Amino acid sequence: MLLLTIHHHTDAYLQPLRPRRLPSRLALTPLEKAIAGNDVGAVVDALDDDAVPCDRALAIAALDKAAAVTPDSNDDGEQFAAASEEARLVRAYQALRRRGLAPSFGAAIDEPFPLSQGATEEQVRIESGDLSLAAFRPRDGAGRIFTLLGAVVCVAEIAWAKAWGSDSPYPLFLATAGLAAYDTIALKGAVAETITSAVDNTYLDRIVRHEAGHLLLAYLCGLPVQGCVLSAREALSGGGSGAAALNGAAGTAFFDPELNAAARRGRITRSVIDRYCIVVMGGIAAEAVSYGSSEGGKDDETALVSFLQETVGFTGDVLVQARMAALNGVILLRRHKDEYERLVKVLEQGRAESIGAAVLSIDDVAAAA
Repeated sequence: MLLLTIHHHTDAYLQPLRPRRLPSRLALTPLEKAIAGNDVGAVVDALDDDAVPCDRALAIAALDKAAAVTPDSNDDGEQFAAASEEARLVRAYQALRRRGLAPSFGAAIDEPFPLSQGATEEQVRIESGDLSLAAFRPRDGAGRIFTLLGAVVCVAEIAWAKAWGSDSPYPLFLATAGLAAYDTIALKGAVAETITSAVDNTYLDRIVRHEAGHLLLAYLCGLPVQGCVLSAREALSGGGSGAAALNGAAGTAFFDPELNAAARRGRITRSVIDRYCIVVMGGIAAEAVSYGSSEGGKDDETALVSFLQETVGFTGDVLVQARMAALNGVILLRRHKDEYERLVKVLEQGRAESIGAAVLSIDDVAAAA
Protein backbone atom coordinates (compact mmCIF):
# COMPACT_ATOMS: atom_id res chain seq x y z
CA MET A 1 0.00 0.00 0.00
CA LEU A 2 3.02 2.29 0.37
CA LEU A 3 3.97 3.98 -2.88
CA LEU A 4 7.55 5.15 -3.46
CA THR A 5 7.93 8.34 -5.49
CA ILE A 6 11.32 9.17 -7.00
CA HIS A 7 11.77 12.27 -9.13
CA HIS A 8 14.53 12.34 -11.75
CA HIS A 9 15.64 15.73 -13.14
CA THR A 10 17.24 15.95 -16.56
CA ASP A 11 19.66 18.67 -15.45
CA ALA A 12 20.74 16.93 -12.27
CA TYR A 13 24.31 16.41 -13.53
CA LEU A 14 24.73 20.20 -13.87
CA GLN A 15 23.86 20.88 -10.26
CA PRO A 16 26.35 20.84 -7.37
CA LEU A 17 26.49 17.55 -5.54
CA ARG A 18 24.07 17.44 -2.59
CA PRO A 19 23.43 14.70 -0.07
CA ARG A 20 20.91 12.23 -1.45
CA ARG A 21 17.50 12.32 0.12
CA LEU A 22 15.49 9.17 0.73
CA PRO A 23 12.42 8.75 -1.51
CA SER A 24 9.31 10.26 0.03
CA ARG A 25 6.37 8.11 1.06
CA LEU A 26 2.76 9.01 0.52
CA ALA A 27 1.18 9.75 3.87
CA LEU A 28 -1.22 7.12 5.17
CA THR A 29 -4.68 8.10 6.30
CA PRO A 30 -5.67 7.41 9.92
CA LEU A 31 -7.76 4.46 8.74
CA GLU A 32 -4.89 2.97 6.73
CA LYS A 33 -2.52 3.40 9.68
CA ALA A 34 -4.96 1.70 12.03
CA ILE A 35 -5.48 -1.22 9.65
CA ALA A 36 -1.74 -1.60 9.09
CA GLY A 37 -1.14 -1.47 12.85
CA ASN A 38 -3.89 -4.00 13.56
CA ASP A 39 -5.41 -1.57 16.09
CA VAL A 40 -9.10 -2.55 16.10
CA GLY A 41 -10.19 0.35 18.30
CA ALA A 42 -8.42 2.88 16.09
CA VAL A 43 -9.88 1.21 12.97
CA VAL A 44 -13.43 1.71 14.21
CA ASP A 45 -12.71 5.24 15.45
CA ALA A 46 -11.35 6.19 12.02
CA LEU A 47 -14.24 4.49 10.26
CA ASP A 48 -16.66 6.38 12.48
CA ASP A 49 -15.05 9.70 11.56
CA ASP A 50 -16.66 10.89 8.32
CA ALA A 51 -13.72 13.21 7.69
CA VAL A 52 -11.45 10.20 7.19
CA PRO A 53 -11.66 8.91 3.61
CA CYS A 54 -12.75 5.33 3.05
CA ASP A 55 -13.28 3.46 -0.20
CA ARG A 56 -14.68 -0.04 -0.70
CA ALA A 57 -11.31 -1.80 -0.36
CA LEU A 58 -10.60 -0.04 2.91
CA ALA A 59 -14.13 -0.76 4.12
CA ILE A 60 -13.61 -4.48 3.54
CA ALA A 61 -10.29 -4.46 5.39
CA ALA A 62 -11.74 -2.38 8.23
CA LEU A 63 -14.73 -4.67 8.68
CA ASP A 64 -12.47 -7.72 8.70
CA LYS A 65 -10.44 -6.13 11.51
CA ALA A 66 -13.53 -5.11 13.47
CA ALA A 67 -15.08 -8.58 13.14
CA ALA A 68 -11.92 -10.43 14.20
CA VAL A 69 -12.67 -9.94 17.87
CA THR A 70 -10.79 -11.73 20.61
CA PRO A 71 -13.15 -14.16 22.39
CA ASP A 72 -13.49 -14.49 26.12
CA SER A 73 -14.21 -17.91 27.58
CA ASN A 74 -16.98 -18.21 30.11
CA ASP A 75 -17.45 -20.93 32.70
CA ASP A 76 -19.11 -23.25 30.19
CA GLY A 77 -16.17 -23.05 27.81
CA GLU A 78 -18.21 -21.33 25.10
CA GLN A 79 -16.73 -18.26 23.46
CA PHE A 80 -18.35 -14.89 23.06
CA ALA A 81 -17.14 -11.46 22.08
CA ALA A 82 -16.83 -9.04 24.97
CA ALA A 83 -19.57 -6.39 25.18
CA SER A 84 -17.08 -3.67 24.27
CA GLU A 85 -16.04 -5.58 21.17
CA GLU A 86 -19.66 -6.06 20.14
CA ALA A 87 -20.17 -2.31 20.52
CA ARG A 88 -17.20 -1.64 18.22
CA LEU A 89 -18.59 -3.97 15.58
CA VAL A 90 -21.99 -2.25 15.77
CA ARG A 91 -20.28 1.11 15.26
CA ALA A 92 -18.39 -0.28 12.27
CA TYR A 93 -21.55 -1.47 10.52
CA GLN A 94 -23.41 1.73 11.30
CA ALA A 95 -20.53 3.83 10.00
CA LEU A 96 -20.44 1.86 6.75
CA ARG A 97 -24.17 2.35 6.29
CA ARG A 98 -23.87 6.08 6.98
CA ARG A 99 -21.05 6.36 4.45
CA GLY A 100 -23.18 4.62 1.81
CA LEU A 101 -20.88 1.58 1.68
CA ALA A 102 -23.44 -0.75 3.30
CA PRO A 103 -26.77 0.92 2.46
CA SER A 104 -28.88 -2.23 2.86
CA PHE A 105 -27.74 -2.92 6.41
CA GLY A 106 -30.95 -2.90 8.46
CA ALA A 107 -33.11 -2.24 5.38
CA ALA A 108 -35.63 -4.95 6.30
CA ILE A 109 -36.59 -3.30 9.59
CA ASP A 110 -37.36 0.05 8.01
CA GLU A 111 -40.85 -1.34 7.34
CA PRO A 112 -43.04 -4.01 9.01
CA PHE A 113 -42.14 -7.63 8.33
CA PRO A 114 -44.26 -9.25 5.60
CA LEU A 115 -46.29 -11.47 7.94
CA SER A 116 -47.26 -10.96 11.56
CA GLN A 117 -48.80 -13.38 14.06
CA GLY A 118 -52.20 -12.02 13.09
CA ALA A 119 -51.85 -13.11 9.46
CA THR A 120 -54.79 -15.05 8.04
CA GLU A 121 -54.46 -18.49 6.49
CA GLU A 122 -55.14 -16.90 3.11
CA GLN A 123 -52.24 -14.47 3.55
CA VAL A 124 -49.95 -17.31 4.59
CA ARG A 125 -51.05 -19.40 1.59
CA ILE A 126 -50.45 -16.53 -0.84
CA GLU A 127 -47.04 -15.62 0.56
CA SER A 128 -45.81 -19.21 0.84
CA GLY A 129 -46.64 -19.90 -2.79
CA ASP A 130 -45.70 -23.48 -3.66
CA LEU A 131 -44.10 -24.15 -0.27
CA SER A 132 -45.98 -26.15 2.33
CA LEU A 133 -45.27 -26.04 6.07
CA ALA A 134 -43.38 -29.31 5.63
CA ALA A 135 -40.72 -27.38 3.70
CA PHE A 136 -39.79 -25.58 6.93
CA ARG A 137 -39.38 -28.76 8.99
CA PRO A 138 -35.71 -29.79 8.85
CA ARG A 139 -35.51 -33.43 7.76
CA ASP A 140 -31.94 -33.96 8.99
CA GLY A 141 -30.78 -35.75 5.87
CA ALA A 142 -27.33 -36.33 7.35
CA GLY A 143 -28.93 -38.02 10.35
CA ARG A 144 -30.80 -40.45 8.10
CA ILE A 145 -27.63 -41.21 6.18
CA PHE A 146 -25.72 -42.04 9.36
CA THR A 147 -28.57 -44.13 10.74
CA LEU A 148 -28.43 -46.26 7.61
CA LEU A 149 -24.64 -46.26 7.60
CA GLY A 150 -24.61 -47.28 11.28
CA ALA A 151 -26.84 -50.24 10.55
CA VAL A 152 -24.58 -51.35 7.70
CA VAL A 153 -21.44 -50.99 9.84
CA CYS A 154 -23.09 -52.89 12.68
CA VAL A 155 -23.93 -55.84 10.43
CA ALA A 156 -20.44 -55.75 8.93
CA GLU A 157 -18.79 -55.77 12.36
CA ILE A 158 -20.85 -58.76 13.46
CA ALA A 159 -19.74 -60.58 10.30
CA TRP A 160 -16.10 -59.60 10.87
CA ALA A 161 -16.22 -60.79 14.47
CA LYS A 162 -17.50 -64.20 13.38
CA ALA A 163 -14.92 -64.42 10.58
CA TRP A 164 -12.10 -63.68 13.06
CA GLY A 165 -13.41 -66.21 15.55
CA SER A 166 -14.30 -63.58 18.14
CA ASP A 167 -16.96 -64.44 20.70
CA SER A 168 -18.47 -60.94 20.60
CA PRO A 169 -18.58 -57.95 18.23
CA TYR A 170 -18.75 -55.51 21.16
CA PRO A 171 -15.05 -54.55 21.01
CA LEU A 172 -15.61 -53.46 17.41
CA PHE A 173 -18.77 -51.58 18.44
CA LEU A 174 -16.83 -49.74 21.14
CA ALA A 175 -14.00 -48.88 18.74
CA THR A 176 -16.47 -47.48 16.20
CA ALA A 177 -18.25 -45.46 18.90
CA GLY A 178 -14.88 -44.10 20.06
CA LEU A 179 -13.94 -43.03 16.55
CA ALA A 180 -17.31 -41.33 16.11
CA ALA A 181 -16.87 -39.48 19.41
CA TYR A 182 -13.35 -38.43 18.43
CA ASP A 183 -14.65 -37.05 15.14
CA THR A 184 -17.42 -35.12 16.89
CA ILE A 185 -15.28 -33.67 19.69
CA ALA A 186 -11.78 -33.34 18.25
CA LEU A 187 -12.41 -33.07 14.52
CA LYS A 188 -15.65 -31.03 14.74
CA GLY A 189 -17.46 -33.56 12.55
CA ALA A 190 -15.02 -33.31 9.62
CA VAL A 191 -15.07 -37.06 8.91
CA ALA A 192 -18.85 -37.23 9.11
CA GLU A 193 -19.06 -34.24 6.78
CA THR A 194 -16.77 -35.94 4.26
CA ILE A 195 -18.86 -39.12 4.32
CA THR A 196 -22.13 -37.20 3.98
CA SER A 197 -20.86 -35.13 1.04
CA ALA A 198 -19.71 -38.32 -0.70
CA VAL A 199 -23.19 -39.82 -0.37
CA ASP A 200 -25.19 -36.62 -1.01
CA ASN A 201 -23.73 -34.49 -3.81
CA THR A 202 -25.90 -31.50 -2.81
CA TYR A 203 -24.68 -31.46 0.80
CA LEU A 204 -21.83 -28.94 0.45
CA ASP A 205 -23.94 -26.68 -1.79
CA ARG A 206 -26.72 -26.78 0.79
CA ILE A 207 -24.32 -25.64 3.50
CA VAL A 208 -23.27 -22.60 1.47
CA ARG A 209 -26.86 -21.67 0.66
CA HIS A 210 -27.94 -22.31 4.25
CA GLU A 211 -25.26 -20.00 5.69
CA ALA A 212 -25.90 -17.40 2.98
CA GLY A 213 -29.51 -17.28 4.20
CA HIS A 214 -28.41 -16.55 7.77
CA LEU A 215 -25.88 -13.96 6.63
CA LEU A 216 -28.15 -12.06 4.24
CA LEU A 217 -31.12 -11.93 6.61
CA ALA A 218 -28.90 -10.85 9.51
CA TYR A 219 -27.53 -8.04 7.35
CA LEU A 220 -30.96 -6.94 6.13
CA CYS A 221 -32.32 -7.06 9.69
CA GLY A 222 -29.48 -4.93 11.04
CA LEU A 223 -27.74 -7.65 13.06
CA PRO A 224 -23.94 -7.38 12.76
CA VAL A 225 -22.37 -10.50 11.29
CA GLN A 226 -19.11 -11.41 12.96
CA GLY A 227 -17.95 -14.36 10.89
CA CYS A 228 -18.82 -17.35 8.76
CA VAL A 229 -17.29 -20.81 8.32
CA LEU A 230 -18.65 -23.08 5.61
CA SER A 231 -17.47 -26.53 6.63
CA ALA A 232 -16.25 -28.52 9.61
CA ARG A 233 -12.93 -29.07 7.86
CA GLU A 234 -12.44 -25.34 7.41
CA ALA A 235 -13.41 -24.73 11.02
CA LEU A 236 -10.84 -27.32 12.08
CA SER A 237 -8.09 -25.68 10.05
CA GLY A 238 -9.01 -22.13 11.10
CA GLY A 239 -10.57 -21.25 7.76
CA GLY A 240 -13.46 -18.93 7.06
CA SER A 241 -13.74 -15.73 9.08
CA GLY A 242 -14.35 -15.06 12.73
CA ALA A 243 -13.65 -18.73 13.50
CA ALA A 244 -12.94 -17.94 17.16
CA ALA A 245 -16.42 -16.48 17.58
CA LEU A 246 -17.89 -19.68 16.15
CA ASN A 247 -16.18 -21.76 18.84
CA GLY A 248 -14.38 -23.80 16.21
CA ALA A 249 -17.54 -24.97 14.42
CA ALA A 250 -19.07 -24.33 11.02
CA GLY A 251 -21.83 -21.73 10.91
CA THR A 252 -22.54 -18.00 10.86
CA ALA A 253 -21.85 -15.81 13.89
CA PHE A 254 -24.12 -12.80 14.39
CA PHE A 255 -25.57 -11.01 17.38
CA ASP A 256 -28.47 -8.71 18.14
CA PRO A 257 -27.35 -5.72 20.24
CA GLU A 258 -30.93 -4.60 20.84
CA LEU A 259 -31.94 -8.07 22.01
CA ASN A 260 -28.95 -8.24 24.34
CA ALA A 261 -29.82 -4.86 25.83
CA ALA A 262 -33.49 -5.80 26.20
CA ALA A 263 -32.56 -9.10 27.88
CA ARG A 264 -30.45 -7.20 30.42
CA ARG A 265 -33.44 -4.95 31.15
CA GLY A 266 -35.71 -7.98 31.41
CA ARG A 267 -38.14 -6.61 28.82
CA ILE A 268 -37.98 -7.92 25.25
CA THR A 269 -40.44 -6.54 22.71
CA ARG A 270 -42.25 -8.67 20.15
CA SER A 271 -40.61 -6.90 17.19
CA VAL A 272 -37.14 -7.74 18.54
CA ILE A 273 -38.13 -11.39 19.01
CA ASP A 274 -39.59 -11.58 15.50
CA ARG A 275 -36.43 -10.13 13.94
CA TYR A 276 -34.13 -12.49 15.81
CA CYS A 277 -36.30 -15.51 14.92
CA ILE A 278 -36.20 -14.64 11.22
CA VAL A 279 -32.41 -14.64 11.21
CA VAL A 280 -32.12 -17.88 13.20
CA MET A 281 -34.52 -19.58 10.78
CA GLY A 282 -32.77 -17.97 7.80
CA GLY A 283 -30.83 -21.10 6.87
CA ILE A 284 -33.98 -23.21 6.80
CA ALA A 285 -35.73 -20.53 4.74
CA ALA A 286 -32.83 -20.42 2.27
CA GLU A 287 -32.91 -24.19 1.75
CA ALA A 288 -36.68 -24.09 1.27
CA VAL A 289 -36.31 -21.38 -1.39
CA SER A 290 -33.44 -23.16 -3.15
CA TYR A 291 -34.53 -26.81 -2.90
CA GLY A 292 -38.17 -26.81 -1.85
CA SER A 293 -37.30 -28.39 1.50
CA SER A 294 -34.78 -28.14 4.30
CA GLU A 295 -32.34 -30.90 5.21
CA GLY A 296 -30.26 -28.89 7.67
CA GLY A 297 -31.24 -26.52 10.42
CA LYS A 298 -32.44 -28.95 13.09
CA ASP A 299 -29.95 -27.41 15.52
CA ASP A 300 -31.18 -23.93 14.56
CA GLU A 301 -34.77 -24.86 15.30
CA THR A 302 -33.84 -26.53 18.60
CA ALA A 303 -31.80 -23.51 19.68
CA LEU A 304 -34.65 -21.15 18.79
CA VAL A 305 -37.23 -23.19 20.71
CA SER A 306 -34.91 -23.25 23.72
CA PHE A 307 -34.36 -19.50 23.46
CA LEU A 308 -38.07 -18.73 23.26
CA GLN A 309 -39.07 -21.04 26.10
CA GLU A 310 -36.19 -20.62 28.53
CA THR A 311 -34.76 -17.16 27.86
CA VAL A 312 -37.80 -15.20 26.74
CA GLY A 313 -40.51 -17.16 28.53
CA PHE A 314 -42.55 -17.20 25.32
CA THR A 315 -46.13 -18.26 26.07
CA GLY A 316 -47.33 -18.87 22.51
CA ASP A 317 -46.81 -21.86 20.24
CA VAL A 318 -43.06 -21.83 19.65
CA LEU A 319 -43.27 -24.02 16.55
CA VAL A 320 -45.82 -21.68 15.00
CA GLN A 321 -43.46 -18.78 15.79
CA ALA A 322 -40.59 -20.67 14.17
CA ARG A 323 -42.57 -21.49 11.02
CA MET A 324 -43.81 -17.90 10.74
CA ALA A 325 -40.22 -16.65 11.08
CA ALA A 326 -39.07 -19.07 8.36
CA LEU A 327 -41.85 -17.91 6.05
CA ASN A 328 -40.93 -14.27 6.61
CA GLY A 329 -37.36 -15.27 5.78
CA VAL A 330 -38.54 -16.89 2.54
CA ILE A 331 -40.40 -13.74 1.53
CA LEU A 332 -37.37 -11.52 2.23
CA LEU A 333 -35.04 -13.87 0.35
CA ARG A 334 -37.37 -13.84 -2.64
CA ARG A 335 -37.51 -10.03 -2.56
CA HIS A 336 -33.70 -9.94 -2.48
CA LYS A 337 -33.11 -12.88 -4.82
CA ASP A 338 -30.33 -11.19 -6.79
CA GLU A 339 -28.49 -10.18 -3.63
CA TYR A 340 -28.81 -13.73 -2.29
CA GLU A 341 -27.47 -15.35 -5.44
CA ARG A 342 -24.60 -12.86 -5.53
CA LEU A 343 -23.74 -13.66 -1.92
CA VAL A 344 -23.82 -17.41 -2.61
CA LYS A 345 -21.28 -16.97 -5.42
CA VAL A 346 -19.01 -14.82 -3.27
CA LEU A 347 -19.10 -17.40 -0.47
CA GLU A 348 -18.39 -20.25 -2.88
CA GLN A 349 -15.42 -18.43 -4.38
CA GLY A 350 -13.92 -16.86 -1.25
CA ARG A 351 -14.99 -19.51 1.30
CA ALA A 352 -15.95 -16.63 3.65
CA GLU A 353 -12.30 -15.87 4.41
CA SER A 354 -13.20 -12.18 4.34
CA ILE A 355 -16.44 -11.33 6.09
CA GLY A 356 -16.05 -7.78 4.81
CA ALA A 357 -15.99 -8.93 1.19
CA ALA A 358 -19.00 -11.19 1.75
CA VAL A 359 -21.10 -8.56 3.51
CA LEU A 360 -20.34 -5.70 1.14
CA SER A 361 -21.03 -7.90 -1.90
CA ILE A 362 -24.70 -7.81 -0.91
CA ASP A 363 -25.03 -4.22 -2.09
CA ASP A 364 -23.04 -4.84 -5.30
CA VAL A 365 -26.30 -5.78 -7.02
CA ALA A 366 -27.93 -2.42 -6.26
CA ALA A 367 -24.76 -0.56 -7.23
CA ALA A 368 -24.64 -2.34 -10.59
CA ALA A 369 -28.31 -1.65 -11.38
